[in-house]
Amino acid sequence: MLAKLKSILHENSLCVLCTEADGKPYCSLMTYLLMEDLSVLYLVSTRESRKYQNLLTNPRVSVLVDTRQKLGTSAAEKIISITFEGLFQPLANSEAQNIKANLVKDHGELTEIFNHPDAVVFAIKLKSFLLLDGPVDSYKGSL
Repeated sequence: MLAKLKSILHENSLCVLCTEADGKPYCSLMTYLLMEDLSVLYLVSTRESRKYQNLLTNPRVSVLVDTRQKLGTSAAEKIISITFEGLFQPLANSEAQNIKANLVKDHGELTEIFNHPDAVVFAIKLKSFLLLDGPVDSYKGSL
């Protein structure tokens, strides 16, 4: 199962990050960089964004990744989705700079946010997952 998770996470680069604060949920479409051992996703935002402020208030998150990015709109294959439970972790400046360099290299489309003076790179430690292989088959596990 871990091999399937790894494959899906490497074949895609978009996720939906779900945060919450004061009883109000919030979802954000994000680009991520995956730690090789599947333990961490790295993301970038601005410090003043609602998602980042939510993370500071409540570090527990949900992250959704699915295969639509790879399949495209006309694919006949079933969509596979993975929902992770995770935990926000701020990064030390030195670690954030290293991750930022890798994100810039792999995701040039994010240049504008990387150059923003308020940009911040952070980690989501992945704890558990629910993989849906089409609309019925599901698999749960911990990381």
